[in-house]
Amino acid sequence: MTTAIGRDLRILFVANLFPPDYTGGAEVINYHTCRGLIEQGVDCSLLVVNRRAPRRVDEKYDHDGIAVHRVALAAGKRRAWTDVFDPAVYRAVAAELRRCRPHLVHIHNVSGASLAPYVACRVQGVPVVNTLHDLWLLCPNNMLYRRDGSFCDPAQNPRGCRQCFREYDFWADIPFRRTIFAALTSNVRFFISPSRALMRLHVAAGYKPERFRLVPHGLGAGGGESTAHAAIQTLLATRSQYRTLVFAGGGIEIKGAGVLIEALPILLRHLDRLRVIVVGTGEERLLAAFRRLAPQVSVLGWVPFQQIGALFAAADLVLVPSTWPENFPLVTLESLKVGTPVVGSDFGGIPEQIEEGVTGYLFPVGNAAALAEKVILHFSRPAYVRQRMRAQCADQVRTHLPFGDHIRGTLQVYREALEGTCAS
Repeated sequence: MTTAIGRDLRILFVANLFPPDYTGGAEVINYHTCRGLIEQGVDCSLLVVNRRAPRRVDEKYDHDGIAVHRVALAAGKRRAWTDVFDPAVYRAVAAELRRCRPHLVHIHNVSGASLAPYVACRVQGVPVVNTLHDLWLLCPNNMLYRRDGSFCDPAQNPRGCRQCFREYDFWADIPFRRTIFAALTSNVRFFISPSRALMRLHVAAGYKPERFRLVPHGLGAGGGESTAHAAIQTLLATRSQYRTLVFAGGGIEIKGAGVLIEALPILLRHLDRLRVIVVGTGEERLLAAFRRLAPQVSVLGWVPFQQIGALFAAADLVLVPSTWPENFPLVTLESLKVGTPVVGSDFGGIPEQIEEGVTGYLFPVGNAAALAEKVILHFSRPAYVRQRMRAQCADQVRTHLPFGDHIRGTLQVYREALEGTCAS
């Protein structure tokens, strides 16, 4: 199938969640990509389908110019095999394909929808591209993360390690999971990966490298330095009085909450006027550990993505101490865009985002003492060096990760998918 790339192109996006109801960076990137493509004249619509909803919903709405059809299917008893293929989701996607008649379907996260969208596209002969945000093709918890906090090597555990961390999203834990998932997604013409690290992990697990296209994330307009959030406004008003760190991982273990909790006593001993802002929700045991360090540590809870940039812009450093191999954390991109250096784990795709000593600092994953050392080092540097780093952060996003490159890269993948054939 061939078609003009641009104003004649009709794309259907499929995802579990989308603003205003969303959980993380995958939905925010989907939002920005849709907006950017629409501005280029591409006809984009979005099917949000989720089998784990508290009640059944079928509604259509417009979100900032994006036509959204949300189909929430009431959660019944979950079974591993219906996590793989859900007939109700299949019917919803098949109906949407008949209604929209897209040239191509662009799939994002699917854990709440099973692999039924891929099967529906295969049956109706619609080409598919898929942006990968995590490791769900390789692991039931999407992270290759074990219960003991260690990392599972997909090359060493072709059938899975059977020691998965199960606190968060855990789905389709079936025999021969990787083989079945590979078969049901074999009609994906290209997997879009924002980082080389994510591609390497999939290739190590047996996926052919020619099926992947590197398209780093990009952020369009919005989510800048203004905010209506009352707590953030108070923080902004007092920013000159403190050394401010921001951690946007809430009480989530894999985001490195435990690592930061371990590092905080060191930081509070060595740095005066230190203020740490924790954004997000998560496990109460971890949030409670942060609250015990008040008033130096403040827990804000959830902040809309359109307003988080203001907080990052007011920070001296943003912390990304993730303990799993993150793909291309949106927090890092959001922080650099507003000119704030990042201290991040030297793991997964994070090193592809940070230039040591220029736009931030890297430390060995899970090493709380090393995290503290990097933060202390930053504040020991002259003010003019730290100010120069802020300019270099913004310049890196402007010159190396411009939003236009993200949209052009996405359109190029569409072009290849529509003109080529599926790589088996």
